[in-house]
Amino acid sequence: MSKHEEQQAPASLGTRLVRGATSGRARAIMSAGIVLGLGAVGTLAAWTDNATATSGVFSTGSIEMKLNGDPGDPTAYGFTALTKTGMMPGDSVTATLPVQNTGAAQFKYTMAATATGEAALAPFMKVTVLDQSCTTPIAGPVGLSTTAATPIITTGRQLAANTGSETLCFKVALDTGVLSAQQNKSINVSFQFAATTA
Repeated sequence: MSKHEEQQAPASLGTRLVRGATSGRARAIMSAGIVLGLGAVGTLAAWTDNATATSGVFSTGSIEMKLNGDPGDPTAYGFTALTKTGMMPGDSVTATLPVQNTGAAQFKYTMAATATGEAALAPFMKVTVLDQSCTTPIAGPVGLSTTAATPIITTGRQLAANTGSETLCFKVALDTGVLSAQQNKSINVSFQFAATTA
């Protein structure tokens, strides 16, 4: 072998890998991998959107009770038709009173009564509430007190909104068992109506 002829040793594995890496095909494969990698990273970001719904108006209603067209507040309605002087045992008097709902919501109402004046006479004054014709009892008879409100209409009576109305008949009678000591005594009565939403 001449000195110009040198035998080439087989290329090492590392050398072959370097050569292969620099080949066109290898570069194309690596480029594709880079492109795919960028695409995978891009899917991590997402577009977003928002939407909002706004309700209509919410408002409160009202209840408003009137007695014969009078609100009775702050000044009590003058129920002057319910009066009688010189009563004797067994005597009674009646008078009607319209109860009205002029508010925007239906309600139920109850009623109590408080007497002022001669405390010993109050229990002998019996109050009965009847229908408009003064024939069918609704509540009572109930004796009165000067120390606390006496419930009379205890089961709520319903009135429709805006135009609901009913007329009550009040009967006040002097009990036949009243004592002689109660002669020439007097009381008057305050009827308290309470309305609540039905």
